[in-house]
Amino acid sequence: MKYGFFPGCAYKTAAGYEESVNAVNSLLGIELVEIRDWNCCGATAAFSREENSALALAARIMALAEQQGFSEIVTVCNACYATLKKAEHKLSGNPQRLKKVNGFLKADGLTLNQPVPVRHYLDVLIEDIPLEVWIQGKKTVFPFHDRVAAYYGCQLTRPYGEPSQAERPDRLEKLLLALGVPVVKHSAQTLCCGASHIIGYEKQCLPLISRITGEMKNKGAEIITTLCPMCQFNLDYGQEKIQGKKLPVTYFTQVIGLAMGIAPESLGLDKLLVSLILKRRPQHAI
Repeated sequence: MKYGFFPGCAYKTAAGYEESVNAVNSLLGIELVEIRDWNCCGATAAFSREENSALALAARIMALAEQQGFSEIVTVCNACYATLKKAEHKLSGNPQRLKKVNGFLKADGLTLNQPVPVRHYLDVLIEDIPLEVWIQGKKTVFPFHDRVAAYYGCQLTRPYGEPSQAERPDRLEKLLLALGVPVVKHSAQTLCCGASHIIGYEKQCLPLISRITGEMKNKGAEIITTLCPMCQFNLDYGQEKIQGKKLPVTYFTQVIGLAMGIAPESLGLDKLLVSLILKRRPQHAI
């Protein structure tokens, strides 16, 4: 299975995200082909300045994908997903706006004929990989008895995601449970962590992070797993500034990799700020 891949600006430096995505892809036969000459999507901040310029950033990525023969774009970052999805929504069925955006792209010798559909990598794993493939591919039981709290962040499911998943998403939990990973229910799944605002407004963002991690700890979580480089960094780094017990903040692909029997050193787990100690405990079916 081959997909046009938009990594986004934070992916290459994220704490083990690339390593774990590559390891899972290798196991499942997924090929993410990086879109050549991609640019920053501008993230959600771009839309706060001038909408057509913001749309042009996303449209350029789509035009490149279209030019390179990709029928859809897959990304691993929630902010990138939300930005590209917003552009897809605003440009669909709006030829006048598309024409205006193509005016920006003309200087680059590019034209976007129609918006390219955008998907998050989680959607690919859930929708394109049959559950029996996951089960058959398992090499071991999950090496922890600790319960995992899934954190989606505030941009994956709204405003242009699946409406039924907006406030109480459960797709990741269902996949993790099918792989034998114990999960914990909590109410902080889609709360905002502050995203990039932590750079300039750390004091204001730390209470947001404390609320999220505090809820997870109160519900018995021992590990956090997320789907976005900015979310992972905020929760991982933010806990260093907050008093109390600190939970390892993994990427969902790292947890999936462990459940599938991939070696920890292949998943970049040594890059977490709050360490996930990989001691094999007595194993039994969960």
